[in-house]
Amino acid sequence: MFKFLETFMIVYKTRSFSLAAQQLFITQPTVSNQIKQLELQLHTELFERKSRREIVPTEAANLLYKQAGKILKNWQDVNDKITRLGDKGNEKVIFGISQTVSRILFAKIANSLITAIPNLDFDVVVSNSEGVLNQLETYKIDIGIIEKPLVTENISRISVGKDQLVKAGVDNGNWITREPGSGIGYYTEQYFREADVRPNKLIHVNNSGLIRRMVENGVGQALLSDKDLPAGIPIESLGEHFSRDFYLLLREESSHEKMLSQLQQIIKETMAASSQS
Repeated sequence: MFKFLETFMIVYKTRSFSLAAQQLFITQPTVSNQIKQLELQLHTELFERKSRREIVPTEAANLLYKQAGKILKNWQDVNDKITRLGDKGNEKVIFGISQTVSRILFAKIANSLITAIPNLDFDVVVSNSEGVLNQLETYKIDIGIIEKPLVTENISRISVGKDQLVKAGVDNGNWITREPGSGIGYYTEQYFREADVRPNKLIHVNNSGLIRRMVENGVGQALLSDKDLPAGIPIESLGEHFSRDFYLLLREESSHEKMLSQLQQIIKETMAASSQS
């Protein structure tokens, strides 16, 4: 059942049996069979096959998708608790963070967590802001930290700190930005609209560290955090208008609410101390 649910979630997101097969490294007939088995167990159709390539989720599929991630997460939590029966009772949390957070903040947050909550185990997944939100919605992570102002149903968004963007690099007509769905990509597009910028060449890069190195080596300009600037490059202040918030993302219901409340306070304090240093 759990394997079928995992397959269902990928088919639902991709709207494609063949793309789901590629992501799962299995054959398309295997994907089709697993969805068929799930439909038999639920006594309902989950996808309408409009054509060989087009599938449309049914109302039952929409309902199942909202619950499937929670079911899989609860099962994983049970497995983790059983595995930890013989240890000191450590609790496990999975963070999802944006690349900007990974570069300028999370190492300090991790230090604070280890000191303040020694019985906390945690893993970290780095993605862009929309990827973090998607992972939270599908129960792949427990808590997110991003800088793009995303809003969605059943997810709480709490501002935990601020960051100032500046225009950095040599003005040669070239611009470097992140991919769609990222915080930097969002703010760069906003800057282009407001300043009527039309780059000679626009380079999309899915890694913030590489953008920084390209700016450092004179490839072009980019919006960077003032906490992550290469030495000796031209910079231009963009003012408070491009001061962005960092947001903590939490599901409105959680299996370890007390722990997440403590984490929230530690993260706020760490980020406040970071902005003053």
